Amino acid sequence: MGGLLIALVIGEFAVYSPPVQRAEQAIQVSVQAVSTLKSSTSLHIAIARGSANRALRIVAFPLSDRVLGDRAIFVYNDARFPPAAVVATAVQGTYDHVAGELLAHQYGKPVIAVSAEELQAVFEAPSEAAGRTVIMMTCALPRNVFSDNVDRISPWVQAGGILVWGGGAIGFWSVAPEQSLGPRYVVGEGGTTRLLGAGVVKYPTVFGRVGDLPTNFALALGIAYRYASSGVQRDTVLARGGLTLGWYAGGDSSVSYLPRGRGGYLIFGGEIPDEVTVSLDITRIILASAINASGPVAARNVDLSGARSTTEFDWELPFAEPKTGIIFVAYDPDPGGVFFDRHVIRY
Repeated sequence: MGGLLIALVIGEFAVYSPPVQRAEQAIQVSVQAVSTLKSSTSLHIAIARGSANRALRIVAFPLSDRVLGDRAIFVYNDARFPPAAVVATAVQGTYDHVAGELLAHQYGKPVIAVSAEELQAVFEAPSEAAGRTVIMMTCALPRNVFSDNVDRISPWVQAGGILVWGGGAIGFWSVAPEQSLGPRYVVGEGGTTRLLGAGVVKYPTVFGRVGDLPTNFALALGIAYRYASSGVQRDTVLARGGLTLGWYAGGDSSVSYLPRGRGGYLIFGGEIPDEVTVSLDITRIILASAINASGPVAARNVDLSGARSTTEFDWELPFAEPKTGIIFVAYDPDPGGVFFDRHVIRY
């Protein structure tokens, strides 16, 4: 058993280590030319293949006028506070996997685990909100940041912060340290409405509700999270300028981005039974800057297994190039792959 654990640790270290990253990053993808027609855009793409790469997925979508750029990531991880509707390893595991994935992908900003007190300090710095993202896979908010008479989250989001949420309806639970969940810690539907606005989440929660229809973004980025138990309403999110990035269960969305002020909420709309899968989804959404999309997404697979060292081709996108630009993403779709490239194409 000891030998197995050592092998697993060595294997995980090897996956996230710089030599492996450099080997994977040997592939180079570039857009050589752009031509725009009335209702479409053609990209001429060149790929210099790395020896480790057998497949590539390329994605493109119009860029919104929201702020683009990597953000510092704060992952709420405080074992004193009870979670709800998440697997026991979800809170610590989400931090471990998101931090590891972003390290492997050479993410340019820090990923920091924070306690409830440190989380409060983050929310009390709205001047820095536009450069920060908070991840909370707990289904329960600590009382020092949100309760019946406290809301340190809304002003921070309004100022530009992004809150990534999972486990159930946000705002329902407001919990205290070293205490079990119980009726006295229920804020209820009113708490959800205070944070997200009316009509975004449909109560009651229906645990086990799973989406069966993927959105185009889910197909483009390989988003695997399908739970829609908390009833995040697709039509309301879209009507308010948001995005649906996951799977549909009727009118409910498993992964949604709802803008609020200059920031917004990236919501995984149900229980978290597997932190590995959701962490990979979070990582891909962050790396692709998917929440900055303003229109349809296009994607295609590129088979490199029999390709020459350099491959060139034209790719026609089903939208004209907006004045804000196009986000172009290329990544290795293998769950263990670390190649991920994103850049903005502008006039």
